Amino acid sequence: MADPYTITSIGVKTASFIKRYWEALLIALFVIILLPTLIATEAINILFPQVSREEFKIYKSLTEETDINWTSVMAYDAVRLDNYLKGNKPNESVFDLLKIDFTEYKIIEIEKEITKIVDGKEVTETVTQKEYVVVRELEVQGYAPTKDLLKTLDYVTPEENMTVKKVTDFLEDLNEKEEYGIETTILTDEEISDDFDETHKEWFFALVEILPLLDPTSEFDPDEYIYPDIITNPDIPSIWPASGTVTSEFGEVRKTHIHKGIDIASVTGTPIRATANGTVIAVGSSGNFGKRIMIYHGTDKNGTTYVTIYAHLSQIKVKVGEKVSQGDIIGLMGSTGHSTGSHLHYEVRVNGVPINPRHFLP
Repeated sequence: MADPYTITSIGVKTASFIKRYWEALLIALFVIILLPTLIATEAINILFPQVSREEFKIYKSLTEETDINWTSVMAYDAVRLDNYLKGNKPNESVFDLLKIDFTEYKIIEIEKEITKIVDGKEVTETVTQKEYVVVRELEVQGYAPTKDLLKTLDYVTPEENMTVKKVTDFLEDLNEKEEYGIETTILTDEEISDDFDETHKEWFFALVEILPLLDPTSEFDPDEYIYPDIITNPDIPSIWPASGTVTSEFGEVRKTHIHKGIDIASVTGTPIRATANGTVIAVGSSGNFGKRIMIYHGTDKNGTTYVTIYAHLSQIKVKVGEKVSQGDIIGLMGSTGHSTGSHLHYEVRVNGVPINPRHFLP
């Protein structure tokens, strides 16, 4: 055990340190406590600037205890509305992913006399046979048609009862009766996107893969990621996005956050290039990022997903869903958002986690 003098000396030094650096310590403590929430919130705002975290929870809760993938519903709404889910009604659109094949029968009982041989003698019996006559046969898909069908079946249809789980449970119970033949089918992602044009199809499938990476429960350990020694694959972010001077490095500690990319400064209007082949999954203004572009570069054979972000642009030259090649000009450098001068904020995210872009640059 340390002697009293040593303990007192340590206590005095600790108190002096806290007194001198209390502001920095307070900020550090604040960051440590709120960091998980801040990271999740920022990731969501980058992809869907108009959508709150609660929106993600709504989509997940709607599909709980069903075989419907919540990412498919959310991606479907984002693409069909073409507006980052603004004005969406997920409790209704989820029924677009459910197809109901419904048949109702009228059962007619017919009495017939049959003759059979019993112990060598003819015996006549009266038997009842059932004949199933189709009364109606429907293929139903979508909220309104499903609700109309349920009303004819005496199902009470206020909003709290119009959930996929409650509706499918009701139909399954009804299917046990002789009068009905009911089959519910969940559409595949290919069927969901069947009416989209090619551009919107690519956007849809990109979102289906990206959305789980924004889930706070997703896990990825960057320490276990092995960086390639030499990158020659155009599907991996491996060229400089712009010419200029690097003015801020990855990992720099700032007052409110840790820098998650690198800043490249040059004159306004400097071309910004896609650093790998990919699909544009988000464009527009996004808080402190100003005008920014987000590109999904696919998932490699090891299951590793790559996304890049280009922020503070003066102009955007691509659209959501557009396919780009490595080296294509996607925008122009600027100083929009929270910026002190013309520069590009560039990020590389591997499975949703920001990684130092220099690991990928020549």
